[in-house]
Order: sequence, then structure tokens, then C-alpha cells
Amino acid sequence: MVGHLDLDYFYAQVEEARDPSLRGLPVVVCVYSGRAEDSGVVSTANYKAREFGIRSGMPITLAKRRLKEVESKFIAMRRERYEAYSERIMTLLKEETDITEQTGIDEAFFDITAKAGNDFELASGIASEIKREVFQRERLTCSIGLGPNKIVAKLASDFLKPDGLTIVTPQQVKGFMDPLSVDKLYGIGSKSSALLREKGVVTIADLARTDLSLLEELFGRKLAVYIHNAANGVNEEPVTERGQATQISRIITLKRDSRNVDEILAQLTPTFEDLHSRVVEKKLFFRTVSVIGILTDLSIRTRTKTLEAPTAELSAIGGSAPDLLLSLIKESGELRRVGIKVSGFNEVKDQSSLAEFLQ
Repeated sequence: MVGHLDLDYFYAQVEEARDPSLRGLPVVVCVYSGRAEDSGVVSTANYKAREFGIRSGMPITLAKRRLKEVESKFIAMRRERYEAYSERIMTLLKEETDITEQTGIDEAFFDITAKAGNDFELASGIASEIKREVFQRERLTCSIGLGPNKIVAKLASDFLKPDGLTIVTPQQVKGFMDPLSVDKLYGIGSKSSALLREKGVVTIADLARTDLSLLEELFGRKLAVYIHNAANGVNEEPVTERGQATQISRIITLKRDSRNVDEILAQLTPTFEDLHSRVVEKKLFFRTVSVIGILTDLSIRTRTKTLEAPTAELSAIGGSAPDLLLSLIKESGELRRVGIKVSGFNEVKDQSSLAEFLQ
């Protein structure tokens, strides 16, 4: 029971979320080289801009010519901003799934086999809830695909965009995949698809029927086996979490915008136990506690406390939060959303001797 989440036109959509007046306009996020005013390339564009032929990698000068007669917005890429959004969304995804494997700033595979109990109807409900939470917390849409493996899940997430949800059960795999063009298949780039088209292989169904020896001639043994299996909907690669978590957080949307500490704490406190249980489950000690505030203008403020020693105690979270929140509110406006975060992790290890402990 594998899923793939893809944040729709991510960089441009973040800019729309921060400035709703951009919605409905062509929005182009650019990487400027600095050599001249418009030197550089397009990083991404929203769907409105794509209607005018704007694409990633296109020179900014060409994109501006195509939008010369149209009201549009060109924005310099702000990597740190997008990373902050990505980090929060990936944390959310980890909270809602069994295993999460982030593969880019705007996409991740996830496994919900245990959580959904091999019930695709239940899995669909989990995916819908993830989409709802992403939108409620960040005002961003995402597309999710669910299937029996990574290959199918990735194809499914690309199938309906933006804001799509596509579920492909094991029984539906062949009917779903067969009509799709080979370049839709995960790992098949433009050069590979061009080679296949020269051999009359246009659809995934064509590829599934292609003799393995022909594929070996074109791509070598290893890639040929992968392509052949993928075209037949076969993929055994598991979803694998990469590296240890660097932070665990919980963020809530307040019932109303507020700067009242007691009112905010009353809503935030129930998240402390959930956060603590995840720390205990992962057998971690944390060294820092942070309160995150998202203001009404969607700007983000953080206050952090470093503890004297690593701990896994719930009281360290609850004891630190009030002062951090008070400090944050004194220097900020009203909060729309608020969160609690722990970080600076050490793994909990069995102590076999005092000497080992001291060492």
C-alpha cells in the first residue's frame, strides 16, 4: 500500500499562498544569474503561465516575451522559504504514514500498509485526510497516487493534476498503465523514450510486450530488467526512510486569530503528548524545544530554548512552551497558527556499564 505525494507547481504555489492577489495571474519563479537584469532561467511556473508555453529551464527573456501582453508576475526563487514549507509538510506526512521517503523538496513516497490494513478504501481516506491537512495548514494543494508499489504510485500521482487523488488497486494496474505513453514511466527520460519510439514502442503496453533481449541491446541488462518489470507493474523496492529525523513538530490552526497566551496554550497543550509519544517511539532524547508562530500575514516566527541536558521528558516540553510563547507574542502580532517542535536529537542507547556511560 504505497503512495506518492507531489506538491503542485510548488515554488509558484507557495508564492500564491503568501500573496493571494497572485492567483489567476501567470506566476513565474526564476533563478537569476546576476549577469544582466533578465539573465537566468525559469525554475517553475504555475498552470496559468504554462498556458502561454512557459516551462522550467526556459530563458527568462523568452518567458517575458511570451507574457509581454499579459499581466504576470516574475519572482526570484527563495529557496529558504520553500524549504521551510517542505519541512513542515514532510513532518506532517511522517505523522500520518507508516514510513515516509522524501525524494525531493516537493515530493515523497510513503507506505501505509500497516495503517490501512491492505484496505484501499481506508487508504483512500488516509490520503484524502493528508491532502486536507496540507491545504488547511499551508494553503497548498498536492496530488497523491496510491498503488501496490512505487512505480504505480508515481504514475497515479501524475495522472490527475493539480489537486488530484488517484487510487490504483492491484486488479486495476494493467488497465491503468497500458494506455500511458512510455515517457510517463518512472526512470524513462526523453532519450530513452526516443530510442523506444524508434523501435515502435510508444505505450507502456507496447513496452510490456517488448522482448527483454531488445531492451538489453538498448539499455544494458540492469536497466532493461527494471524497465521490463516496471512496464508490467512489478516493483519490489520498499519505501525506506532516509536518515534520522532532525526534528519532530506539531502545528495547529487556532480557532481564531489570537495573541492571548492562555487561549493559545489551551489549544496547543493537547499536542504535547502526541509529540512526546513520537519521541519515545523513536527512542530519542531532545536538546531543544521551540515554539513556532505563523502570523496573519503568513510570516513565521520561532522561539527556541536549549536544555541543559538531552531529555525525553514530557515535562520539558510543557515547561518550556509558556515562556517561549509569551516571548514570541510580545514581539509579534496576532497568531493564526502555532506549533511546538523538539530537535537536537540523540539516540537512546542501553547503558551497559558506568564506564561506558562516562565515556
